[in-house]
Amino acid sequence: MAEGGGLEELFVLRVLDEALADKLHRILREELTVHGHIELTFADNNQDGVLTVDGMPYPVKLLNLPTVVEAYKTYDDINLVKINDIGQLLLVGPPGSTLPEGPECADGVTPPMRNARQRHFKPLPKVDPSEVAAVERDLLALLSGFAPAGMSITDVEEEFVVDEETGEGSWRQVKGKDK
Repeated sequence: MAEGGGLEELFVLRVLDEALADKLHRILREELTVHGHIELTFADNNQDGVLTVDGMPYPVKLLNLPTVVEAYKTYDDINLVKINDIGQLLLVGPPGSTLPEGPECADGVTPPMRNARQRHFKPLPKVDPSEVAAVERDLLALLSGFAPAGMSITDVEEEFVVDEETGEGSWRQVKGKDK
């Protein structure tokens, strides 16, 4: 649990500037807090922010991942323990750059998830609301035992008959049973 009783959240940190990525990796890995100062602040919308590293500002955007990613931890290099779900990504761009608009990241965490939403999820079909209402009305009529407007229901009784000479069969209407 974090301070204030809130739940702990995990994020993927994607840094577009390779030099900054190396610097952050070195600072975080070696815990060189004496050599580097890191500060992350967000605007009022809690989506756009600034990452300041040694006085240099980098634009940051909080984006939703297209799918949820599970995070695991190991204590003995054999067994894995799930520690959390990751649903968001912090995208850090080079100084002065503009980051993508919108609340969702186009790409996932791995290369196969590039443009995941476009490739894996079909867009919703555009259907006229009056057409949906007409289909619903016809369906309710069928369920109530009535035919939809402009149609009639004909019940025909059929039986499967096998020709004795050829051995082939077909469905034929029973004579005198038409309703």
